[in-house]
Amino acid sequence: MESLNQLSSSLNRLRASVNVSLSNYEPLALVAAPILTLLLARLLQSFFDVISENGLKATILGFFMSCVKLVPGVKRYIDAEKQKVVDKMQTSGKSKRDDWISELPRTRLGAGVIEKMKDEKQKDVVWQGRCSGTVFAHTNPLHLDVFPSVVRFEAEVVAMTAALLGSKEKASGGQICGNMTSGGTESILLAVKSSRDYMRAKKGITKPEMIIPVSAHSAYDKAAQYFKIKLWRVPVNKQFQADARAIRRHINKNTIMIVGSAPGFPHGIIDPIEELGDLASSFGICLHVDLCLGGFVLPFARKLGYPVPPCDFSVQGVTSISVDVHKYGLAPKGTSIVLYRNHDIRKHQFVAVTEWSGGLYVSPTIAGSRPGGLIAGAWAAMMSLGVEGYLENTRAIMEASKRIQKGVQEIPELFIIGRPDMTIVAFGSDVVDIFEVNDIMSSKGWHLNALQRPNSIHICVTLQHVCVVEDFLKDLRESVQTVKENPGPISGGLAPIYGAAGKMPDRVMVKDLLVDFMDSSC
Repeated sequence: MESLNQLSSSLNRLRASVNVSLSNYEPLALVAAPILTLLLARLLQSFFDVISENGLKATILGFFMSCVKLVPGVKRYIDAEKQKVVDKMQTSGKSKRDDWISELPRTRLGAGVIEKMKDEKQKDVVWQGRCSGTVFAHTNPLHLDVFPSVVRFEAEVVAMTAALLGSKEKASGGQICGNMTSGGTESILLAVKSSRDYMRAKKGITKPEMIIPVSAHSAYDKAAQYFKIKLWRVPVNKQFQADARAIRRHINKNTIMIVGSAPGFPHGIIDPIEELGDLASSFGICLHVDLCLGGFVLPFARKLGYPVPPCDFSVQGVTSISVDVHKYGLAPKGTSIVLYRNHDIRKHQFVAVTEWSGGLYVSPTIAGSRPGGLIAGAWAAMMSLGVEGYLENTRAIMEASKRIQKGVQEIPELFIIGRPDMTIVAFGSDVVDIFEVNDIMSSKGWHLNALQRPNSIHICVTLQHVCVVEDFLKDLRESVQTVKENPGPISGGLAPIYGAAGKMPDRVMVKDLLVDFMDSSC
């Protein structure tokens, strides 16, 4: 007890001494000092982080250049000089691009496309036996100076696609740009990477977070793992759309982007992109729209009179879009596009290397070398079909989709998931095991997609299904009746696996099973 009294007495003397010492200072100074110290510590930490990432020399030079650019007129002069160098580096001057195509042709060009491609190919340099490396197949757009034909094809594919998705609208800002990629996953990866780096430069976010609905494509999970981004998966609403209110509750100072789909892969439902756009605009964050499935259907469905809500660059707040040409664009597999609202965002997609002994290097996408043949194939598909061809295709698949939707609704044991907006029809059942129905359908030669939460399956309708709608519905009715009369898994079916996986509370175990399966398959 005596020791406690001595301790208390000592603390009181210390407090009195400190109060006497601090009485010489203004109260404001006493409050401001720790705050300023904290701010200084954070600034120093940020400075050392930059040095650690870029090196001392580059950091000092960058700081010096930033200061110099604050001088009136200097930044304008430096930018002008840089542009002169870029113009000289371009293999084809802007004057030569005046005749480049920026919109889909109104009518089909058909086989006439081949002659146009031959004419353009004549402008490439004679590379056989004269180029160091460069070509290991036929063309490689990494080398712009050797294959200007592929450069033009890619630029025109991007421009024609952008025109479909709002680049001609006043709300787009007139700076829509992009690149071709190997598929929807790469397009999404690049959009996420670019958004992360853009938001770091714009807002200083170093612990990025991304918010997506549970219906968003798994490519976002891959991007989160690759690029060290914290991922929030938010439940959808009762209509199986992204829930803007739920997403709003997860937005914080580290949020770099939110995501919407048009439509989502699981159920073919378009998210409320305008609501998400308002969110993104109000918080100053990025919004990516996954139009991989809908990019070459929805613009034409709208022209045909279908109710298609705004879901492209006409919506304020949309900063990037992914769209696959190798789906409903009917291009060769391995062709997709990532689009950005402006060049400031897209510049964060590129990788430029200045210190490599192999020379100066810059690449726009994840791949370095890319197959020029796929780019040319995408250009040929779009030019040969034109607006006329895509309208005809869209009319056929939309009508087929509605017939399938109506047919499924007429099967009393089944129900449609939500209200499909496009060409995906997802359905489940409260009467029979839908995965057992899927197994029976597989035995009849149909290959559908199994879904979860809720358990369901879907068919993604394409041109190949237009003539087999009645066959599909007949087999589906029979499969439902078979399972209803004889429930239980069939030999070799996947229903037990999907059923068990859906009931496992330990999702880490399910993940391990998937990884082990993939590891044994390769």
